Amino acid sequence: MSRHTAPRRRAAPPPRGVPRGLAVLAVLVVVAAVLAGGYFWWLGDDEALSGPAADSTNALPTTAWTRARTSSVSAGGTLRLAVAAMPGNFNPVQADGARASTVQILRPTSGDPVRITPDGGWRVDTDYARSVDVVDEKPLTVRVRLNPEAVWQDGTPITANDMQEFHRAMSGGVKGVEVATTDGYDDIDTVKRGDDRFEYTVKFDTTRSDWPRFIYPRLPADVSTKPKSFNRGFRTKAVPSNGPFVVTSVNAKTGTITEERNPRWWGRKPRLEKVVWRIADPTVQAKAFAADELDAVSVDGTTYEEASDAGTVQRAGGAQWSHLTLNGGRGRLGNTDVRRAVAAAIDRKALARAAASEVGAPGRTAGSLLLVPGQRGYKDIAGPELKTGQDEARALLEKAGYTQKDGKAVRDGKALTLTLPVPTETPSNDARVKAIVADLKAVGITVKTPKVEASRFFRDTVMPLDFDLVTFMWPGSAFPVQPAELRFRPVDSPQNYTGVAAKDLDGHWADASASLDDNDRADRIHELDARLMRQAVVIPLAVMPEVVVVKDGLVNYGAATFERPDFTIVGFRQKE
Repeated sequence: MSRHTAPRRRAAPPPRGVPRGLAVLAVLVVVAAVLAGGYFWWLGDDEALSGPAADSTNALPTTAWTRARTSSVSAGGTLRLAVAAMPGNFNPVQADGARASTVQILRPTSGDPVRITPDGGWRVDTDYARSVDVVDEKPLTVRVRLNPEAVWQDGTPITANDMQEFHRAMSGGVKGVEVATTDGYDDIDTVKRGDDRFEYTVKFDTTRSDWPRFIYPRLPADVSTKPKSFNRGFRTKAVPSNGPFVVTSVNAKTGTITEERNPRWWGRKPRLEKVVWRIADPTVQAKAFAADELDAVSVDGTTYEEASDAGTVQRAGGAQWSHLTLNGGRGRLGNTDVRRAVAAAIDRKALARAAASEVGAPGRTAGSLLLVPGQRGYKDIAGPELKTGQDEARALLEKAGYTQKDGKAVRDGKALTLTLPVPTETPSNDARVKAIVADLKAVGITVKTPKVEASRFFRDTVMPLDFDLVTFMWPGSAFPVQPAELRFRPVDSPQNYTGVAAKDLDGHWADASASLDDNDRADRIHELDARLMRQAVVIPLAVMPEVVVVKDGLVNYGAATFERPDFTIVGFRQKE
């Protein structure tokens, strides 16, 4: 393994999926969510009444909401939801707009030719495209035939020209446009119009399996080509809708965003009349739900008790997973056997049980560094690759030159001591850290846990790699290779907190990314996963269930791992 220190790192915000106590802070923006999940803020699923519930090794379904046919959903009504922060910009591809709250709020107003299925696959949404086809693999070329009925909010048709100008803006071709990231779009060679304005081909310079993220315009051409509009035109209003709802009012004073049916929507008429978003931190959201002021609320261990008795609890497998990252670029953890000893000492199953019990769910260990349980192609790689148990950990420490003396692992007379900084006001993180410290103490490793102010945790501690060990949450992705790659390479990647980068894995990353066949790609991911696991720089711990509490009668909305609601059929079940 080739190791390099990284004294200077490119600036980037912290990753999505950090403990909720951190997530409510303004500093924790989520450009990383764009990198990790792409631009799929609008993706959902059609009116499928079936989908994978629980696989043979997972007690939780991938989608947990109650499914109901359109005919059984009442016409009308208002869905009351909440997010943690008012967007500073309602353009989700602009640098200031790439935040979780922006993504959530715009889902009812946005659409795309590709919908994510419950297992993390995808299929064509015919509301937006007649077809999406790979017409050539070398170079990767995708042909999109748009639905001619699809229009922007003002009635202007969505055409190839919109895609051409959107690509130009997102790849850095429009001077002055401040995009959140050019990733993916800068791998597109050309966007060429087809036989008519509703058809185009996207030719890539690089074959990448996450190509569905980059083949559709999120903005009309007249926004993509105007830096002033792109950057500052949507600070107090939403970008033009191309979905079943439109944002009709933004009231910063009361913290309320209202969405109503899109009068120019060409698809199935939405059952709901309005969606109203309130701005509140998670604790206030739970209290508001209990007071019948919201119809659904996401909860974790700190808010579960407040909300769970006031509605129906939905638990899905979840895409967020906790991990222990080891800084292999400095000190004792530069030794692979020491890192493997740390991995062996940790009781991952106990951590998983403890984390899930806070929300009344069964525990599930994270068995992969790229995929999550229930996802297409998932395989538990950690099980066979990470040797576990205290005896195994002590043997690995002995191999690395340590002996046990007075209950401590010693070399050259010095006890093996590591630092694991902890952000303040993060109860779930605190509990996880305490368990890790106890497990490592049992094999003679002393762990110091200095407290760091939550607002400075990533900026001052994680990103400068000022730690030996660190733990938080990573998000899973329907297109997992590219986001996972950023966590391991290059050494100065803004999301690589391992302090090292393995040069011998370059070809394996490229192979996993370039394969367009689902089965072949899964095999390549498994091989890459196993090699990463053996290096023991990131130890997957537990998958956190996605838990949503909903008011009785709310259907087609709630907890899911990857699937997103189809807001034309979200609503309340008709009373018999």
